[in-house]
Amino acid sequence: MAEVSVMSRLNKTSIRVTDIANQFWCERQMELNCLHGTKFTKEMAKGRSIHAELKDEVYVPLTVETVTYKDYLYKAAYENVMSLHSLKADGMCREVRVFGSINGYKVSGQIDEMRIKDGKVQVVERKTTQAGRQITGSYSKTHAVQVMVYRKLMEDIRSKRYAYENFAINYGVGPGKDGLSEEFKRGLDAIGIHGITQSTYEMYKKMFSEIYTMPELSNDLEIAYVDRASGKQIGSLDIPYTEEAVNKDLTWAMGFWLGKRESQPVPESEVRKCGFCKFFGKECTVWGGQKTIGGGYAKGN
Repeated sequence: MAEVSVMSRLNKTSIRVTDIANQFWCERQMELNCLHGTKFTKEMAKGRSIHAELKDEVYVPLTVETVTYKDYLYKAAYENVMSLHSLKADGMCREVRVFGSINGYKVSGQIDEMRIKDGKVQVVERKTTQAGRQITGSYSKTHAVQVMVYRKLMEDIRSKRYAYENFAINYGVGPGKDGLSEEFKRGLDAIGIHGITQSTYEMYKKMFSEIYTMPELSNDLEIAYVDRASGKQIGSLDIPYTEEAVNKDLTWAMGFWLGKRESQPVPESEVRKCGFCKFFGKECTVWGGQKTIGGGYAKGN
């Protein structure tokens, strides 16, 4: 019997940038989340609300409800085009979906913000947190990886290493392949989007053209930390981008997706993370023989 690939086992057709980033928090937890699903928490809901409010400050999202996956692809391209227009017109855009390929696997994600700084495009990742929480190395590492991979994917498109033609093949987009649902097209008609502008093919050509012609990308990246309660920024980290650093991280991360190794749990020095994990002592028993004492961990008898 042929060996089942990691992607098939996890029922995935593409890898999210957040999947890669979460490998650097706990790779075993990331794998189990793919297998069993991620619980939507109040904190996640608040974070999503803050992101939506920030996006609404820049442009009005497409309000037509999607029915099929092709509808979703069209909506993603349309909103990207609107957002990228605002980058060139106003020097800033938010919530830009980005696509690419790493080791032959489709990779996608959503960049929180890009802005013009010193004549270049700076990639910014926003993270909600609790005011007063210490931003430690292991906590910020996942965020640093995330913003660096976003920057890499955007540069791959801008330099045409991952061009429109690559995307069209990967996602089945092209002349005569729009496949929009009738309900979605009626919704587009109702808000004045007619004719060729209803073409997923044409919309992605516009999106890629916007990226091809954007200014040079900055090597100075930023992680902005936002208070979950107030929505106000309470801190930031500057992340220097180098191809050597991102390629090193991706080489390690892709080892799992390529099936070269099993997922790795946190090392014993970071076992405190297990206290925040819903799989601790259940689906994951790597450190199941430990007891919590005063918020920390000690060896069980």
